[in-house]
Formats: sequence, C-alpha cells, structure tokens
Amino acid sequence: MSPSIQQEISETVNMPEAHMEVFYLSGEFWVAVAFILVMAVLLKPLMKAGKNLITKRIIRIKRELQEAENLKLEAQKLYAEYERKFLNTDKEVLDIVKEQENTIEETKERKIRELNLYLQRKSNEVDNRIEQEFEQAGQEINNMISNRTEEILISVISSKLTKSDYNHLIERSITQIKNGLSANK
Repeated sequence: MSPSIQQEISETVNMPEAHMEVFYLSGEFWVAVAFILVMAVLLKPLMKAGKNLITKRIIRIKRELQEAENLKLEAQKLYAEYERKFLNTDKEVLDIVKEQENTIEETKERKIRELNLYLQRKSNEVDNRIEQEFEQAGQEINNMISNRTEEILISVISSKLTKSDYNHLIERSITQIKNGLSANK
C-alpha cells in the first residue's frame, strides 16, 4: 500500500469519538431522506405518466404494425391478382385474336354472299337487257324486213297488177276481214 493511503486510514481510525455522532441526528441524513421522499412522491406520478406514454406508444406502434401488415397482405393480394392477370393476358390476347378472326371470317363470308348476290342480280339484269336488246333488234329487223317486203310487193304488184285486179283484190280483202270479224263474234 501506498504511504498516503496508510496515513489516511490511520487518521480515520485515530479520530476522536467526539466527531462521531449518530447518523439520524445529522442534517445530511435528513436532507437525504427528504430527497428520497420527494423523489418517491414525484417519481410515482412521473412513472405512471411515463408508463401511460409508453403504453400509448406501444398501442400506436401495434396499430401501425397491424395496418402495415394489412397493407402488406393487400399488396400481396393485388400482386397475385395482377400476376394472374398477366399470366392470363396471353390467353386473353389469343381469345381476342380468335374472336376477331372469327368476326373477320364471318364478315368476309357475309360480304362474299352479298357480292355473289349483287353479281347474280347484275348478271340477271345484263341477261335481261341483252334479251331485250335481242328482242328489240329482232323487232327492228322484222320491221325492216316487213317494210322492205312491203316496198318490194308494192313495186311488184303495181307493175304487174291492173286496175281491175287491184279492185278485185281490195274487195276480196274486205270480204275476208268481214268474215274474220263475224267469226270472232
């Protein structure tokens, strides 16, 4: 031991007894007791208030954790739903393409039917027109033949017929017309 520590120990041991008093009679003791009592009285409400604050904070943190957990679950559900939608996107695209191809095919068939009907109608119209034109041409040819025959007959008859033959032919025609009319009645 060091000499200074030994000296202090011997001074403490050699202290006169007059300096030693009973602890509860000293002022420092009562100040310490008063301090402890004040601290105990003040510490109890402070501890209670602190405990309440901590409890409220714990409750708030638990509620926030629960909300975060709920949000996490909701986000996982949304993620799973979007992932399912993403996986179904190929199928949906194929379904849409197939549906559009069917629609296109139906439209194509309908348009082809309409076009065939239109072409058939136009073909019938053209055939009717050609037939009418043939008939008209036939009538014109017949009219021309009739007119030319009439002209030829008139020229031949006028050159070969005499006036008496001519009158006799007219009377005979009138008689045939009268007989024809009376037969029709």
